[in-house]
Amino acid sequence: MDEIIMIKYKVKIAIVEDNATARLNLRSHLMSLGEFDIASYSNGKELRNGLRTIDFDLVVIDFHLGQSKNGVEWVQYLTEAKLIKPSTGIVFLTSDRVPQTISQILDVHPDILIIKPYTIKTLHTSIAHYLTVREKMKPALEYLDNDQSTMALKYIDNALKGSIGKRIRAEFTKLKGRLLINEQRYSEAVELYRGILDRSSNVLWAHWGLIKSEFLSGQWRHCQNMLDGLLGEQLTKDKAYEWMACVEIGKGNYSLAEKILDNIKENDLTIPATKLKVLAYKMQGRSDDAIRLLEKKRQSNFTVKERFDEYTIELARYHLQLAENSAVNDRAPKLHAAKCLIGNANRSILDNQTQHQRDFMLALASILEGDQQKAERIILDKTVGDAKNAKLATMVDAIKVWFGLGKEDKAREIWNEVDKKLSAKDNQIDFILAGSLILETEKSLGLSEEKAKRVNDEGMAFYLGNRLNDAIELFYKARQLNPGVPAFTLNLLQCLSDIKKAEYKDQKTIELVEELKDKSLSESNKKRFTLIQKKINDFPEAYRMPEYDEQLSEDVA
Repeated sequence: MDEIIMIKYKVKIAIVEDNATARLNLRSHLMSLGEFDIASYSNGKELRNGLRTIDFDLVVIDFHLGQSKNGVEWVQYLTEAKLIKPSTGIVFLTSDRVPQTISQILDVHPDILIIKPYTIKTLHTSIAHYLTVREKMKPALEYLDNDQSTMALKYIDNALKGSIGKRIRAEFTKLKGRLLINEQRYSEAVELYRGILDRSSNVLWAHWGLIKSEFLSGQWRHCQNMLDGLLGEQLTKDKAYEWMACVEIGKGNYSLAEKILDNIKENDLTIPATKLKVLAYKMQGRSDDAIRLLEKKRQSNFTVKERFDEYTIELARYHLQLAENSAVNDRAPKLHAAKCLIGNANRSILDNQTQHQRDFMLALASILEGDQQKAERIILDKTVGDAKNAKLATMVDAIKVWFGLGKEDKAREIWNEVDKKLSAKDNQIDFILAGSLILETEKSLGLSEEKAKRVNDEGMAFYLGNRLNDAIELFYKARQLNPGVPAFTLNLLQCLSDIKKAEYKDQKTIELVEELKDKSLSESNKKRFTLIQKKINDFPEAYRMPEYDEQLSEDVA
């Protein structure tokens, strides 16, 4: 049994529970466990205000919070806003045992999940274990709060080499997996999660960790194979469909992604899954379906203001995108709809991030109307720092606005930060949505050729330094940005052949070979291509692809 460590400092705990009686009872139960500083809140807004002045060690939050966003949505929002720190422990309480609720909670990696009704013993045992683990992890957590994940990982590695109890070792291993993903050391993360699942195949967090690592490392077919196995499990089914749709959108299979998401009832679509389906509709030119879905989700959440506002902003952004892609004379009704929606969603501005989002969207609408003076007035006091600290979608709006106003230096400063923020995202839906938006914007602003050359040069530096896993992603990006340059395709193929990979994301080695056979290459590149072909022909089994995509299409039809 793991030893219980005496905590040498007063633990600060936030309780978030909309039921006053349950809130008081929970506070009483926790106080009987030890001397804590406890603050109680009835909803996420109150918690947000509390987090601005108090660094809580632990947040105990109910899933259902009355007429408000649920606990998962608040944790995601507050984490993105950096109000919940990496070191903050999260305990979820719920009386809802339906798979969709449990899978949503598990998706934010809580430290503890307690199902109501719970006993005092269950609560005490869970909290005592967490505090013991927290004390042992304290140096690593402090490193995380200071953005020193490399040092945190080193501390975890040293601890795992020592003698620690089985349950505590499991918690350290779980944190190590998250840190490896944060550090973009995906192959090591894959090895760690596979090792766990080899010993015990029912560790759900290891399944999701492995899928995430495979996805981020470009091994999308491996993800699909794993996800197939999770579709039969009620607890993981909807989440598996979301992941599968991400992979298919990444591969450009928008119709198949839509079919996959059709397996989730519209009422059960989370906000991220709704955005994913809207993107699938958009890329098929089905704007009416996209608007219908957003409007339906918006109206069905009318009583939950925060969620209503988020759907409203998404609908406004969609109308803005339609206006951007329309002839100047056809923009007026779309821009009018967008501006009305932006105003409707932000009647009471609650934070800087929301204010920046609103202002940059309104400024973009003014530019699309041809009124640059109005756009200037709207963002008069906005700085590059404001945009850098905003969400990725707002950063993209800022780039468009400053390019539209002829302030290229400001636009480029934000543009140079966008990829850093995107690479830090470990949520697969955010990664796909933001990546698609950034790519579309770069192409529309004529930046794609310039960026393709830059990332290809960076990839070549990694390649020459024998960092092939880093190089392959950059060569992939260069080809994605400017597929008409054969050298970018050849560099990607070179990398794939060197590490004997049959595919990377949606790119298959054999298909790249066939494509390059018809391209005009320089003499030096012809020689390189010939050597690559020989290498592939010498090891045909390494590059052979199973017929997976056709079977998947049949399975979800």
